[in-house]
Amino acid sequence: MGYLSFSCRAESAVSTSNSLTPSPSSSSSSTTTTSKKQNNKEKEKPIKIQHFHYSDLEAATNGFSERKLLGKGSHGYVYKAVVRGRPVAVKRPSRPHHHNLPPKPSPMVSSSSSSASAPEFIISNNEVDNEIDILSKIQSPRLVNLVGFTNDSQDRLLVVEFMSNGTLYDVLHSSSSSNNNNNNKLPNWGRRVRLALQTAKAIDTLHSSTPPVIHRDIKSANVLIDRNFNARLGDFGLALMCHVDDYRLRSTPPAGTMGYLDPCYVTPDNLSTKNDVFSFGILLLEIISGRKAIDVTYSPPSIVDWAIPLIKKGKLMSVYDPRIAPPKDPIVRKQLALIAAKCVRNCRERRPSMSEIVNWLNVE
Repeated sequence: MGYLSFSCRAESAVSTSNSLTPSPSSSSSSTTTTSKKQNNKEKEKPIKIQHFHYSDLEAATNGFSERKLLGKGSHGYVYKAVVRGRPVAVKRPSRPHHHNLPPKPSPMVSSSSSSASAPEFIISNNEVDNEIDILSKIQSPRLVNLVGFTNDSQDRLLVVEFMSNGTLYDVLHSSSSSNNNNNNKLPNWGRRVRLALQTAKAIDTLHSSTPPVIHRDIKSANVLIDRNFNARLGDFGLALMCHVDDYRLRSTPPAGTMGYLDPCYVTPDNLSTKNDVFSFGILLLEIISGRKAIDVTYSPPSIVDWAIPLIKKGKLMSVYDPRIAPPKDPIVRKQLALIAAKCVRNCRERRPSMSEIVNWLNVE
């Protein structure tokens, strides 16, 4: 607001001057063993999605007190709570949403806070309900996963995993943080590439699902950092599952955040996984440069309008974050910038897929 099968791959890419393209390994058996260990780390037990009583979550947040408030967005408030000994984040909509049907417990979930693998609920246009719908079907170590929700109140609450290290936006743009010492220093290049890779894996997980999920709001503020400083993608309020015959795809207007929003996405018919690829390209430029997606203190204020001309001219050092030393390997510097430039191409058909981006970043 998880854990990656990635042990210092990005760090070795920077420190040993490897290219950001796959290369043969001299010790294939060793690499295979390492990969198996990493894959085992990636596997986690599925979260049993729970049905909570509204009153229990209200009590766990001290009546949604200011002291428990983690953050406030355009869609609502997020509070920290401890439920059954587990720290969680509770999302509360800004305004109560009134369902067309009276709320009732799912037949798959008992009224005594029991568990279910994929609970049913009353579908509405509420963004919290949309998150429940999607996250009840998809779980991943790279996502901020659903823990449970309330179904006994018209003001539905969403309970997700608690991320203790804030957001990627905080990490890149906050000079200090009250969370812990890890956030008080800027991440080095090994860590930045790792965070980029982890975010790319999260988006690829969505795009590879059946049916595919388009997030529609990829940005640094929606990439959460867990206790092990791994990246998790969160906030699925605007996400859409892409059933071909889904009427919502023909009636849902474009949405997203200014600065990250794909300029090709101007009508519902333009919805594509490549919209997320564009947003990831903006995010990658943000990671590389340390600049915000939109910053009116600069001219031009758009990170794309500023960075892409420099990349095309080969002035890569001008793009990299001046607050830390750039990657030592010139090939790495070039490849990171080129990946970002490919993601934000005007012609979306020429943009890479997220699986291609994962392969490019997932260097040995």
